Amino acid sequence: MRILITGGAGFIGSHIVDACLAAGHEPFVVDDLSSGARDNLPSGVTLFVADIRDA
Repeated sequence: MRILITGGAGFIGSHIVDACLAAGHEPFVVDDLSSGARDNLPSGVTLFVADIRDA
């Protein structure tokens, strides 16, 4: 299943990404990196750097 996770590069979001991967899902992350970091995500996870409030 494909899953969109907002704030996925932060502390809590990155753990949700890990759990989704462990369950066999394909997470996609939207994060503005204001308090998170790309390094918090495993390699291969698609990251869209954006602010969802701009949509």
